[in-house]
Amino acid sequence: MIIGSKFYYLDEVDSTNEYAKRILDKATEGTVVLADVQTAGKGRLDRYWYSPEGGIYLSVILFPDKPLLIPILAGVAICDTFYTNYNVLLGIKWPNDILLNEKKVSGVLVEIVEPAVIVGIGINLNITEFPEELKETASSIFIETKKRLDKMMVYNDLCREIEDNYQMLKDNKASEILQKWRNYTIMFGKTVKIETPEGIVKGRVIDIAGNGALVIMLPDGKIEKVLAGECIIVKECKAGIT
Repeated sequence: MIIGSKFYYLDEVDSTNEYAKRILDKATEGTVVLADVQTAGKGRLDRYWYSPEGGIYLSVILFPDKPLLIPILAGVAICDTFYTNYNVLLGIKWPNDILLNEKKVSGVLVEIVEPAVIVGIGINLNITEFPEELKETASSIFIETKKRLDKMMVYNDLCREIEDNYQMLKDNKASEILQKWRNYTIMFGKTVKIETPEGIVKGRVIDIAGNGALVIMLPDGKIEKVLAGECIIVKECKAGIT
């Protein structure tokens, strides 16, 4: 097993991704940085990631041939971990959010630092309380399931699932990873608005492409593939007679 074969365990760190960058010159494939607390945890677009004790915060250093699918792989591995080992079904919101009962319980931040890819994963595992500004959108596995799981057991299970999915990718079985993503996602049939560097794309999600792009049907029936962007699920109001 290469994932976690080299392992840095820290009581506290600014960010596991930033620490991974600092040790990159001596890292091997599968090196993991794991911390109990992050003081400057971050998500996509440099957003702050709340990282108190009770969560799992790790970064995995990989050297993949197909980096585009690594965010998809990471999301699938998180869902595999909880469904296969703990019978907890999570949902994937493209591009990097993992939800339970419509609240975010995990996220993925992938950064390319050539020749490596650093896969940052945050899991709100046994966190019991969130700041007021996060209570509407964030939660933890413990809050939603009333199950207090052993952190190191979940960590080991996650490493194994990352390893299994990464091996699939190396064995040219990306289609199997994408099919698992389809099984876990909450996106299909949803109307979304995606902010991209080229502008806003709005339409209905119908699939995921082989490179991880979200496949959108536009209002005029045309198909567009979006590889990256900020995605908002549009809640449609249905008029009715009362």
